Amino acid sequence: MYAALDIIHSYNRYLLLAALAFVLFRSITGWLGKKPYEKVDNIGAAALLGFTHLQLLLGIILYFLSPRVQAALANWSAFDGKSWEKYFAMEHAASMLIAVVLIQLGRTFSKRATTDVQKHRTIATYTLVALLLIVGTLAHKGLLFGNLADAAGN
Repeated sequence: MYAALDIIHSYNRYLLLAALAFVLFRSITGWLGKKPYEKVDNIGAAALLGFTHLQLLLGIILYFLSPRVQAALANWSAFDGKSWEKYFAMEHAASMLIAVVLIQLGRTFSKRATTDVQKHRTIATYTLVALLLIVGTLAHKGLLFGNLADAAGN
């Protein structure tokens, strides 16, 4: 079960990144071009939120099933700050949770905005910060477009 969920979590990241790119493009061009907030913008933001929540759910399940995380939590002092165990137990989990909150806040606050430009600006701002956090957290460990085996040299 762990392996199947890990594969789904890994591939969903590409759907999530594609949705992030789409929503970010639409919101920035809508904001700077003072364009109306259209149905496609709403659908894109809702899809992004759906992929984000799916990724969060899978991540939470994997967190509690992961042998790496369990090893780190069982004997925290045995692992140095560069270990994969500590990365997944702490840095990855915390960073991705913050990114999920940012995406959720962007969607929530944009729905409360009164003008189309405010809606676009709100989504653009929160989505950009979330994207930078996600890319930064995954890229520095080689996980943005690879997997753990590739990044760890296994």
